[in-house]
Parts: sequence; C-alpha cells; structure tokens
Amino acid sequence: MKILGRLKPFVQKIKLYGFVLMCLSAGFVMPLTGTELFHIPAPSIVRQCSAEEQYAVTVHRDESSRRTTYRVSKGDCTVEWIARDVEPSVIKHRSLCLSPIGSQLPLMKRLCAEFFRSEPNAPDLRTLFWGRIEPEKPNGSWEMACRIALAAYKCPGWDVRRGKPKNGDINGFVRDLANWNMIYPELKELFEGFNRNIEFSRAEKVLVEKAGKLPFYDNLKAHGVKAEDKLPFDCMTWFSISPK
Repeated sequence: MKILGRLKPFVQKIKLYGFVLMCLSAGFVMPLTGTELFHIPAPSIVRQCSAEEQYAVTVHRDESSRRTTYRVSKGDCTVEWIARDVEPSVIKHRSLCLSPIGSQLPLMKRLCAEFFRSEPNAPDLRTLFWGRIEPEKPNGSWEMACRIALAAYKCPGWDVRRGKPKNGDINGFVRDLANWNMIYPELKELFEGFNRNIEFSRAEKVLVEKAGKLPFYDNLKAHGVKAEDKLPFDCMTWFSISPK
C-alpha cells in the first residue's frame, strides 16, 4: 500500500499528460493550472503581400502644369500614366522597362485600377496615347514593332520591295493592320478587366526600314522575311477607349 501511495502522484501526472495530448490531437488545449508542464510556441505566420502592396502606385499632382502622374514600379521596370487637366479624355502611357509587355501587365493593371479609383476625369477617358512603338529604354521590348512588321510582310496589300502600302495611305494601312492582326493583346486584356474596349485608332509618322537592319530581324527571318524587305516598324500611336 505504501508503494502504491508513493506512485500515486506519478500516475496523476501521466494522466494529465495524456489529457493534454488528447486535447492537442482534438485541435484545442485547456488552460493549465498550477505549474505549466511545457511551453507550446505560437506558430510562425508568413504574411503574403497583396498585389496592392507588391505594386504600390504613387500619385503625384503638379499644380503648375495641372497634370497628375500615376507611377508603378517593380525592380528596374517603371510604368507611368500621365493625365492632364487640359485634355481630360486623354492619358499618356510611358514605359521604362526591359521586360516583355506581358510581364508588365500586372503593373499596368494596378496602374489602371488606381487611375479609375482616384482620377476625377477617369469617366471621360477616351484616348490612350502610347507614343512610339519603339521602346523608350535601350534594350526594351520590341514586341509590338516586330508584330506590325511581320503583319505587313504577310499582308498582300504591302509592297515589301518599295516599302509602301499598295493603296498609298500608310497611316491608315498601319492602323487597320494593327487591328486586323491584334498586335496589342495585352492592352485588350488590360481594359477588358475594367469593362472597356480598346482599339488602335490612329498612326502617324510611320517609319519603314530594311528588315536586316532591324534589331529583331532574327525573329522575322524565321518567318521567311528577307534582309532587303522593307517593313514598317514604328509610328506614333493612339488607342481609343470606350465603355463596353
């Protein structure tokens, strides 16, 4: 009996351990009274950043020029939209980025969201001025330029020897070519997400060059383009924006 009396405290502790383990397996722990038997560390939580936090948009208002710049960056890639009070229906796009247009799309989506949320003139948006198709930053993306050149090469209406459209209207030809061949699928996806349509609406100052002198000639060559073929590759570009 004396031995059983001495073992009783140990039996009680074993029962208590068993009870705690049972509670743990059930997903909860009852508060312990008296001396704590062991410490259960709190689980570490890895916080995932939201898209808004990853690609924060800065908004800079310049009252002297009466314009607002929306800017978003990731690494060495920066995309800007500039809205001016004197042209409330127009925004100017500017990209300083080496990445392909598809890789810039998450940045542009954040930019677009902030623009429609914050810009007083956003409901009046009708025009996106893209600027030149040729990238502003050295070694930037030539995707859109390559697409328009290849589309012209494949089009029966383009004279590769003379470097001109057969109908004589080079601005209208490039505009229609861009829409028929959808050289801007990333922008289409961008604005569809905000219930808007986008269309290549105007081209000016179209540049034509021998394919062999273009920085993306290797891509063209794979499609049968000859070095002496003259193709359009750059122009001043406007897109029209309209609600769906």
